Amino acid sequence: MAKTKQNKSTQVSKTTDSQGGIGRRLLWILGGVVIFGGAVLIALDVTEPLPPPPPELEAVQTFPAMNPLHIAAGSPIPVYNSDPPSSGPMDPVPAQCGIYRQPVSDQAYLHSMEHGAVVVQYDPSASQSEVEELERIARSIRGEIILAPRPGNPSLVSLVAWTNLLLIDEVNEDVIRGFDREFANRNAPEPAAGCPFQVDQGA
Repeated sequence: MAKTKQNKSTQVSKTTDSQGGIGRRLLWILGGVVIFGGAVLIALDVTEPLPPPPPELEAVQTFPAMNPLHIAAGSPIPVYNSDPPSSGPMDPVPAQCGIYRQPVSDQAYLHSMEHGAVVVQYDPSASQSEVEELERIARSIRGEIILAPRPGNPSLVSLVAWTNLLLIDEVNEDVIRGFDREFANRNAPEPAAGCPFQVDQGA
């Protein structure tokens, strides 16, 4: 009789253990499903498609790349194949990326563009409100971008990246952001060198 009770007790214990094991496995499975689902949602959020390029980018001009020679200070100014220059001889030291209230020499920003920067320049005739809007845009992008006035600029605003140039006659945030998305760190000879945002003279 005692043996029968012991057998029953053993069977109950095994059943309980079995049920516990199944429960634990179910918890692991449910936990995995939750984690996997969260990862999928994060992936979907990260890979959300960017807005299409604004139609104004169809007017971007692309020029043959000139030799990115380093030239000493005081050397004769080279003849470039675009205005503003989009490639070619440059200063040995690049301009730091950021916002300037004073002009940045073509040769200094060319070295920054060699590292992947986008350069946004405006004619000094731009109004104070236009300058402030350009600075706000550049500050919000806060990547490898240089913003500076440029005397003699051929348009109110010029957008330049390595071998690429767009001239626009108004401050257009969509166009500036679109140009930056399309050309920052694209086709540059030395993109790994980088150009961190370090200057803000408009702050």
